[in-house]
Amino acid sequence: MAGISPQDAFKSARQYMGQPFAWGLLSDCTAACAVFADLHGQDPLKGCLDSYSTAFGAARILKRAGGYLEWCDATFDLVKVDEANSGDLALIPSADNIGFALAICMGGDEFASKSEAGMVITKSEIKGAWTWRF
Repeated sequence: MAGISPQDAFKSARQYMGQPFAWGLLSDCTAACAVFADLHGQDPLKGCLDSYSTAFGAARILKRAGGYLEWCDATFDLVKVDEANSGDLALIPSADNIGFALAICMGGDEFASKSEAGMVITKSEIKGAWTWRF
């Protein structure tokens, strides 16, 4: 299977992450999953029953799961990988109260994630990564 090009990942990320942040609707998690679904045709949130509309609600869900990484592992029916490739989901450190953000790999160590103003590209290490490719 051919991989996702950095250009395709950037184009999709800009489309889904370009709007201002909104908890539950256009947050880091929902936006990154929308990009992933656009690129791979597989929705990582399919079957997810968790919903939130505030930072407190998101934090409560993640605490109940044991943390953001544990929530991702339990929620996504995807292949977990040690290194993210262009188009893959990745959990990266963030400066907000939750401490991590779900992002899309642009290639190498660059990731697109949702910010208060829209999309931001960050160089980062990852805490976890998931792909659709086998």
